Amino acid sequence: MVSEAIMPAFYSAVMFNKVYIRATRAICAQDSFSSNMLPEQLADASENILAYQHPDYSRYFSIMQLRRMSRITRTGLVAAIECLADAGIQHPEAIITGTGKGSIGDTEKFIRNIRDFKEGTLNPTPFIQSTYNSLNGLISLHHDTSCYNTTFVHRGHSLELAFTDAFMLFQEGRIKNALVGCFEEISPEHFIIKQKLGYWKKEIISARELLDSTTPGTIAGEGTFFFVLQEDPEGALARLAGLRMLFEPTTEQVISGIAQLLHQNQLAPDAIDLVFLGNNGDQRYAPVYDAVAAIFSEDVHLQAFKPACGEFDTASGFAVWLAIQAARQQKLHPALTIRPGSRKGFKNILIYNNLNGLQHSIYLLQQV
Repeated sequence: MVSEAIMPAFYSAVMFNKVYIRATRAICAQDSFSSNMLPEQLADASENILAYQHPDYSRYFSIMQLRRMSRITRTGLVAAIECLADAGIQHPEAIITGTGKGSIGDTEKFIRNIRDFKEGTLNPTPFIQSTYNSLNGLISLHHDTSCYNTTFVHRGHSLELAFTDAFMLFQEGRIKNALVGCFEEISPEHFIIKQKLGYWKKEIISARELLDSTTPGTIAGEGTFFFVLQEDPEGALARLAGLRMLFEPTTEQVISGIAQLLHQNQLAPDAIDLVFLGNNGDQRYAPVYDAVAAIFSEDVHLQAFKPACGEFDTASGFAVWLAIQAARQQKLHPALTIRPGSRKGFKNILIYNNLNGLQHSIYLLQQV
């Protein structure tokens, strides 16, 4: 039996030498889709849930098509369509997604049908759409492509594994571009289950008050985020320079992981201009975020992203989208500020997130 003290916390560390992000799209609790920017006035949580603000799907699908699509396939397909359109790509060379839970709504509907019809003849549509890779198939059909197509389901590291898979395809010379994304949804039933397990706040709380909370639990969220990756820096919004994944690390191992990622990219902590942290108001995990924040000097900007999107398995997708917007626009949203810095520009951006203290992710993005 292996002692926990000597079990390795780092099981993946990747340096993205020549990977650039050309386009990105987000559909979440904020009105982020229409302008591809975070609005000045952020939407607040309702009953501790930050739910989707859906775009106008009638612009993309007929009524008959919409009747056959679940809410997660609608959001995912629309986000993918616009992301590829922004990049000027009709036929991506790879479609790779990550999701922690997939289509919860369809899964629950299929299980209810089994009960209601006493395991008799069932409608196959909820079952088909409940599979984790159903969205990938729809994206492929819509863009008439039979390219490399994979979905990763690995809880809090689902998106990170999707990025890693795309990087390996680039390294092998198999592709020149890739559509990488993530998607999650929350249902009333799933919210209740996780509430009983202690994931959410017992008291109703505003997202604006989340970072000042001193109680356990957080607020639920959902989101869909897509990115077009390429090897060529021309036309890119940002460079994905590095990624590190950790499983059940100590705080010291998290700090060491950040230091190693920076060292691999020949950077010191003082070179980081902006840090996005996954603070979610759950005081059980606040100490590790405080320790990460303490690495950086007072002139480094610190922001929290979960007061705008809520907590879910692939919330780091929202952080990557935010980091790209910061690199592109060179401005920050004041409502997400943990500690204001004095840096005038954002060249090197670090993201640190963890899901329930188990899966930890560290990203390094750079302005092109």
